[in-house]
Amino acid sequence: MKNVRVFFEKHGSCKYISHLDTNRVMLRAIGKSRLNIWYTEGFNRHAYITFALPLSLGFASTCESMDFRILDDDEDLSSVPERLNACLPEGIRVYRCIESVHKPADIESAEYDITLEDTSDNISAKELSDKLNAFLELPEILVDKKTKKGMKQVDLKQYILDFRMKDPEKTSFTLTLPAGATLNINPNLLINAFAEYVSAELYADITRTGVYIKGGEDFA
Repeated sequence: MKNVRVFFEKHGSCKYISHLDTNRVMLRAIGKSRLNIWYTEGFNRHAYITFALPLSLGFASTCESMDFRILDDDEDLSSVPERLNACLPEGIRVYRCIESVHKPADIESAEYDITLEDTSDNISAKELSDKLNAFLELPEILVDKKTKKGMKQVDLKQYILDFRMKDPEKTSFTLTLPAGATLNINPNLLINAFAEYVSAELYADITRTGVYIKGGEDFA
């Protein structure tokens, strides 16, 4: 028996599938693919799969991962993506299967590609980019964040690990924030604070493009 990690993309209409429903979709795909995986024991046996970093509803992703155990040590992992993709809906595509290396608890950050748009069309994309740069230069960005102990005011400025403007003409940028079990910062916290700063209703197209452990190494 070996622990394997499947990497998959989630985009299009499938980004509106909740984490719970994504779990159900994957369980059905595994069953249809006839992969010889480990099932829990007891009265209600079921396939045991885990997701390292559940994706927020409405986010697309190019770097999702799912873990399970394959009973046959001689199983050809290179064939797993094709077998699963034959059983998955359009919008979810498995592109890699390996024996897992890192633990989900090792995850420390995530990278996002984000494009913002003023839904009222009062602010041009270029002007919005300029305002975003000014916003990020503020000495602090205070927001209310829900924690296990209730609401807490935090300064998001200290949690912006990296910011790169990709295309100011489209207000398109890359953002890296803390992620994982210890500390998880949703990019919508920053976007909502920025929307309040510019007094506008913003639409955000968000795609998670990377998940990293300490030192910026890819989670694998």
